[in-house]
Amino acid sequence: MFSIGLAVTAGEILTTLRDYGLMMRILLANIILVPLLGLILVTIFRPPTDTETAVLLLASAPGGIQTPQFTGKVRGNLAFAAAVMFLLSIVAIVISPLMAEAILPIETQLTLPFRHIIGAVAPFMLVPLLAGFTFRKIAGPFAQRFYKPVLLVSNVSFVMTVILTMALKKQATRTLDVKAIAVMAVLILLSMVIGWLLGGPEKGTRRVSAATTSIRNSGICLLIAITSFPGRAVDIAVLAFMALMVPPNTLFTIYHSIRSKRRNP
Repeated sequence: MFSIGLAVTAGEILTTLRDYGLMMRILLANIILVPLLGLILVTIFRPPTDTETAVLLLASAPGGIQTPQFTGKVRGNLAFAAAVMFLLSIVAIVISPLMAEAILPIETQLTLPFRHIIGAVAPFMLVPLLAGFTFRKIAGPFAQRFYKPVLLVSNVSFVMTVILTMALKKQATRTLDVKAIAVMAVLILLSMVIGWLLGGPEKGTRRVSAATTSIRNSGICLLIAITSFPGRAVDIAVLAFMALMVPPNTLFTIYHSIRSKRRNP
C-alpha cells in the first residue's frame, strides 16, 4: 500500500472514484452478487456447518489485504486498483459484519468486533497508503526513486509470508472434505468471472476487478470466526480458503502479465 501511494496521487484515486458507474458495478459485484453466490453454493452443495459458515462470512467480506500483490502489476491501472482497494476497505469495515449477520442462519449469533476490524484495516492499509501520498507530495520526483525498492520489499515479504504460513494453511486444507474444498474453489473462480464481467470495457480494469472480487477479506473473517465461533473449525476453514485463493490468482496474474508484455514489449 505504501508503494501504491508512491506511484499514484490522491487526486488520481479521487478521479477514479468519480467514475460512479464503474464503482457501482464494483460494489454490486462485491457486496451483492458474491454474497448471493455464496448463499446459492451452500444451499446447493450443503457443505459441513463450519465450512458453510466460513463460506458465507468470506462471501460477505470484500477487500482482501492480499489484493495489491495481484493488481499492482496491471499496467496503466494502478490508480484504479488503489481506488477499488480503498473503497472496498472502507465498505468492508461496516458492510461485512452486517452482511454476514444477514445471510447466516437465523439462529447464528455473531459477535461483531468493529473496534478490532477498524484496528486491523487502518494501520495496515489506509495509513501506509496515506504515508505514501504524503512522502510523494513532500519529496516530489525524489520519492519515485523509492517505488521499485519498496515494491521489491513488498513482493519479497508477500512470498515469505506465503512460505511461512504454507504448512498451517496446508494442514487446514487437509481437515476439509472434498465437498468443502469444491465449494470454496467454485466461489473463488465464479467470483473472478463476476469481477471480470463487471470490470468495465477495458481489460486492465477487468483484471483488477476479477482479482479484487475473488480475494475476500480473510482477516475480517478470521476476527469474526474467532470471536463468534470459539471451539469450532470456522477459522480453520477460513485459513483453508486463504490457501486456495492464491494459486488461481497467481496463474491469472502471470498469464495476463505475459500476454501484456508480448503485446507491449
